[in-house]
Amino acid sequence: MARLDNFASDLSRQGTFSGVVLVARHGHVLFEKAYGKRDAKHDEPNTIDTRFNLASAGKMFTSVAVLQQIAAGRLSLDTHVGDVLKDYPNRNFADTVTVRELLTHTSGADDVPLLGNENAANRARIHSVADMVALESHQPPAFPPGTKQVYSNFGFVVLGRMVEVVSGEDFQSYLRRHIFEPAGMTHTGFIDCTTPDPKLAVGYTIDNGKLVFNCETLRGFPAGDEASTIGDMYRFVQALQSGKLIPPALFAQATKTYRQFMGLGFFATDYGPGHLERDFRWGHGGSAGGVCTDVRTYPHTGETVIVLSNVSPPACFPVANFLHQDYAKAHQKH
Repeated sequence: MARLDNFASDLSRQGTFSGVVLVARHGHVLFEKAYGKRDAKHDEPNTIDTRFNLASAGKMFTSVAVLQQIAAGRLSLDTHVGDVLKDYPNRNFADTVTVRELLTHTSGADDVPLLGNENAANRARIHSVADMVALESHQPPAFPPGTKQVYSNFGFVVLGRMVEVVSGEDFQSYLRRHIFEPAGMTHTGFIDCTTPDPKLAVGYTIDNGKLVFNCETLRGFPAGDEASTIGDMYRFVQALQSGKLIPPALFAQATKTYRQFMGLGFFATDYGPGHLERDFRWGHGGSAGGVCTDVRTYPHTGETVIVLSNVSPPACFPVANFLHQDYAKAHQKH
């Protein structure tokens, strides 16, 4: 833990890392510390209670919502998009793409034109998850579903809309009632980054050498962008491990590797020849301008490492990977 602290502190002094770090093992928090500034243009420091944008790490919430519907018998991994979204415009996509393929990023779904400055007009017109689906629902799969793996935000937008239809609840309300509240995540939810919040970390991108506030408000976006604290994210991990959110057998199924780096909506990676058994981990990362997140749990050793940062990628990843690499170096020496 001391080496990790020194490493993160050095990066913070160099200006390449700002954020929070938590390390736990077998349900006990071993290390928890904040680094750097909540807002790079001001002197207020980050604290353990600072909220950070999760970016794509929020896809885990969508995955859990889908798995809850599977546990309730309203969906299955083999449910087709068109079985639930009856009016989905592109019938090729609707009739061939399954929940399994959406969760594992093998559906052929394209990205959704909502992120980045070039899509600001689209964001202004969006008022619901159904609106988000409508942006791309005329497109057929980019490849035969199940034949390739291409990471897709739009696939998770479709999953979020399917959860709305089968549950009868809007997506934001569903996450709050069925995930955040049961897990005790009182500081987690979608944000409006245009409204000043003294507890929210501010992220910037660099444009022509100047810091530019990166604010893309997408409330209810099923592909991510919720905000949370490091404590809440650890409560989420514990709720998954305890079976509070989904049945343990289904969670075990979701955190196996199905293709390359993916389980059922969770990263499930570092496995196979050349990897130690203890290297296997599940979780999810997130990347955006002024946002870097990494939530990972090593089931064979009981360790959880969570790093949330308000500096652009790859700021958080060397910190999240430090203990993993430190262990590997020590193993090689012996």
